[in-house]
Amino acid sequence: MKKRAGRPGSFWIIIAVNAKRKGTAMSVLNDYTADEQFLLMEGPRLGAVVVAAASLGRKSETASEGFAAAEYVMDSRGNYLDNRLINSIQFELQQRAASGAKFADFVELAGAPGALDAALARLRQLADLLARNADPEEAAGYKQWVINAAVRTSEAGKEGGGFLSRGSVLVNDAEKDALAQITAALRMA
Repeated sequence: MKKRAGRPGSFWIIIAVNAKRKGTAMSVLNDYTADEQFLLMEGPRLGAVVVAAASLGRKSETASEGFAAAEYVMDSRGNYLDNRLINSIQFELQQRAASGAKFADFVELAGAPGALDAALARLRQLADLLARNADPEEAAGYKQWVINAAVRTSEAGKEGGGFLSRGSVLVNDAEKDALAQITAALRMA
């Protein structure tokens, strides 16, 4: 029997590394640079900012939208058990929250001048990053996670209407347009 040269299992390590380089292996957050990790972790928030900025209401309404997105991101773990990237992001966010890390003020983010356009530009960067580095199935799952967070944001409160909310709608036209813009920025359409 011939002895193999090199370390045991080195053949499989090489295959795994080559598969990752070709974008065919599932990834985790630590597979990315610090800047890429930040972009990946802010993806759902970017979608939420687009929706909130498209139809700014009172500060309390905008805060509710931010809470709805954050709640979705952290409570959707069971929906994405097969997506290692999302799971690693959720884990990192939980660790940061448990350590008392301060998160950006959603009301300020959504209300900043140019917030909608800036968030859409970052979502396009995110789509580029995923196209380069993520498995197509993993990327599609991540993008859907971002869109779902944005949908949850849009449904956080009734919009418009008059006295006693008569004539109000769950998702207004500006929010529907924002959801379409998010989908286009992520290249899901």
